[in-house]
Amino acid sequence: MWSLRCFAALAVAGVTLAGCATPLEVSQVTDIRSKTSSNDIDVLAVKRAQTGSGVPEYAGNQLAEVRAYERIDSKGDVEMAGVSCHLSTPHYEADLVTPAKVRVPLYRGKSSELAVSCKRQGYISRLVTVRAIDVTRAQRLNSGANSGLLGLAVVAVIDAASDNTKNDWKYPPVKVLLERVPNRRANAS
Repeated sequence: MWSLRCFAALAVAGVTLAGCATPLEVSQVTDIRSKTSSNDIDVLAVKRAQTGSGVPEYAGNQLAEVRAYERIDSKGDVEMAGVSCHLSTPHYEADLVTPAKVRVPLYRGKSSELAVSCKRQGYISRLVTVRAIDVTRAQRLNSGANSGLLGLAVVAVIDAASDNTKNDWKYPPVKVLLERVPNRRANAS
């Protein structure tokens, strides 16, 4: 079913229908493989128990989405199923096939950057990196921005005085845009 956002986008900007396409369904969750001695989703648990300090606090986990797309002139970005990808951080990794959801650990203010490399026959391999976002702070500042300049100024002061060590962090969806390998015969003419 079409969302109100899609209808509004079509009416106002005259954009193509591709921007309103339904995302492909993810059939299973991919598990990570720890590069540490931990067998838990909290890949830093053993290190935290051994050292006690300097290791970020575990804040739960998230199903991070990885999706691959191809830009087609007449349709915009079209989602591709079956693209092989490798997700890696200093502490864990996972092999997956798009579209995918990967259960990843979250750490307060220190979640690792996700490096996702994808490849498919006939396309140029691509590496994309994604950092976790402080969603607590983003929501706080967004609410101030919606209240005008004075509201934003008040919220900025409150944010600066806040203890942000317990904020929630999340990864945005990983979008990998693949390009076809150029046809040598077409380029030679």
